[in-house]
Amino acid sequence: MLRRALLILAVAMGFPAPAQADVFRVGDFVIQPDVDPGSFELSASVPSVLASDKRLGLPQGCRETSREKLTEAVMTRYAIGIACDRVLAAEDAIVTPWAVDGGTFLSTATGARVQQALQPDGDTLSLPIGETVARSRALPEVAVEYTWQGIVHILGGWDHLAFVLCLCLLARGRFLLALVTTFTLGHSLSLALAFFDIVKVPVPPVEAVIALSIAFMAREAIRAKESDRDDPGKRRRQLAVVAGFGLLHGLGFATVLRELGVAPQERLPGLLFFNGGVELGQLIFVACVLGVMKLASIFDRDQWVRQGALYGAGIVGCFWVIERVAGFTLGTA
Repeated sequence: MLRRALLILAVAMGFPAPAQADVFRVGDFVIQPDVDPGSFELSASVPSVLASDKRLGLPQGCRETSREKLTEAVMTRYAIGIACDRVLAAEDAIVTPWAVDGGTFLSTATGARVQQALQPDGDTLSLPIGETVARSRALPEVAVEYTWQGIVHILGGWDHLAFVLCLCLLARGRFLLALVTTFTLGHSLSLALAFFDIVKVPVPPVEAVIALSIAFMAREAIRAKESDRDDPGKRRRQLAVVAGFGLLHGLGFATVLRELGVAPQERLPGLLFFNGGVELGQLIFVACVLGVMKLASIFDRDQWVRQGALYGAGIVGCFWVIERVAGFTLGTA
């Protein structure tokens, strides 16, 4: 019992406890002309964990004239004045020092309104302030980018992984495949509906129910019996529950995809490839869980590991429910 309690504690401590369901760190950047000729104001909003007072990388002939910084609960906002001694060229760009996962960019610096999504280059993000039209990207480039974003998102989304973990420990074989497929169909549907604004649901309650879904599925898996595998009624109920929770998880995915600032001409392929990346990352995780359980069974420790993982997931899920409900009740979510 002591060893089991220590394992449960270790699993619980292994899950971070963020107030939000998703861990993407997205920046929002706007640059517009200021009053004086050749002067501009850059407004930048980045997650507070990435806030830095490092200088911007500016085009030749440009310099910072002012900087204001406002730190809020989870975001830090900058208002930076920039002056240039020459007219902006098409290749001019500002290199930011914030290691965001992606960013939305709106520019009227050249007199034209240019809005596009940007991806980082290592720990920096370049803002193409000299462009007069948003850059058009080929389909293979869009496919690679959004597939990768989907993989990164699911593998960094601890609450989504915790739910899939419970599915892996609830069922085996074909029924596990049926559960994962049902979950996939559910969150794919709601992801599309929310991304195209057909369904609009406040984010904080969705995150709280996502956390509740982890606790519920952990309890379901803990209480499952060997005889349940031959009970069609119980299987249908589990499929229906997983489908419903899949719809909720898809709303969380849609929040991230919107924050990435998908360009209008890339909305449909961006949605399809992002969802494909999520599914690929999910399959990678399922394979890892099954591999660990197979290894544990070799040493006759599979039930010990299974119970510890489920109790750990259930405890963390309950904690996230309390944290998130308290957060949006107090207005801090």
